[in-house]
Amino acid sequence: MRIEVVLNVVRARQPLGDLYIGTLPSRVLWELAEYDMREIRNCEDGIYLATGVQRELSEKRVQEIATYVTTIDATFPTAVVLAISASCVTLKECDDGCLKMILQSEQVSNPDGLFSYERVARVIDGQHRIEGLKRANVEDFDVNVAILVDADIEDQARVFATVNLAQTKVSKSLVYDLFSYSTSNSPERIAHSVCLSLDQTDGSPFHERIKRLGTATPGRYAPEPLSQATVVEGLLSHMVANKKQLIADRDWARRGRSFQPISDDEARKLVLRRFFLEGRDVDLAELIWNYFEAVQKRWPEAWAVKGTGQILPRTNGFRALIRFFRDAYNFVAVPGEVVSSDTFSSIFQRSQLKWDDFNTERYPPGTSGETRLYRDLVETIE
Repeated sequence: MRIEVVLNVVRARQPLGDLYIGTLPSRVLWELAEYDMREIRNCEDGIYLATGVQRELSEKRVQEIATYVTTIDATFPTAVVLAISASCVTLKECDDGCLKMILQSEQVSNPDGLFSYERVARVIDGQHRIEGLKRANVEDFDVNVAILVDADIEDQARVFATVNLAQTKVSKSLVYDLFSYSTSNSPERIAHSVCLSLDQTDGSPFHERIKRLGTATPGRYAPEPLSQATVVEGLLSHMVANKKQLIADRDWARRGRSFQPISDDEARKLVLRRFFLEGRDVDLAELIWNYFEAVQKRWPEAWAVKGTGQILPRTNGFRALIRFFRDAYNFVAVPGEVVSSDTFSSIFQRSQLKWDDFNTERYPPGTSGETRLYRDLVETIE
């Protein structure tokens, strides 16, 4: 298959070599590019050889992006990075000072074996974005691209490693906090709002116990055992089934559409979803407040943030408790009902756990300790 593409580019001179910046429609991009997956091959001489640069495609990630690119606010501000053989590229200076890049190929191989393309370009970074656009069949999404011409495999590998390892990971708490700017409803905005309410309101079981941006809050001297991300993600786990639904909800609200009601069966699986869909933010916050107030009343010594080794008021304890929330809620309520603290207390009073049982020896750090505590709690309603 012969491919010919013309695009306007800007040359950026960098130590590794010239980088050409331009845009390509999504359909052209997925027809143009191929992925060079890192894999172990058994050669004829019996030697195992690692080849390729890219990681394997994640089907989950592709599905999430396929959902995202159909939303009203979809954007990819960072470039997809491509490597292209010089034998495929012609550059022309235009009279207006622009630089045109012409890409042509049927099948290209160069003598030293560093390039061998069935298509024109090899993807160094951005394969999930390209595959997500293709999966969603979004053909006219302009994607900004950064093109390296004749970069050898060593340089390709170095660029991939730099892009994926050298970046500073953004705190999830900061990301969720930015949803305070949102003018439309979304699960993240509701969860963020409830989290702030629980942290900032006197009398709340979480009063001044949540690190807003994932770091210690200025002016507070008492321990803050939970991060904003931990609380928000706990609430989201009862509002949406997965990230795909989360993206769809956000897009639905951005388009100004009304959410469709859900059945009682669905509401029993996602016990906070009905509150979100109906815009009952205050009721949702009251419900979570009442649940954890019942925990605080049942084990006040364990809920107090003192010393080390206490897991109840910290991440592991919160995750186990918020996981148990669905079981407890369905045990005493019908979907959409706001349950009182006393009603939740009637569940926790059934537990044989004492305040000093909530330690790292019984419930070690990580998912094993969280799961064990969750199972101990479930026993109270079985």
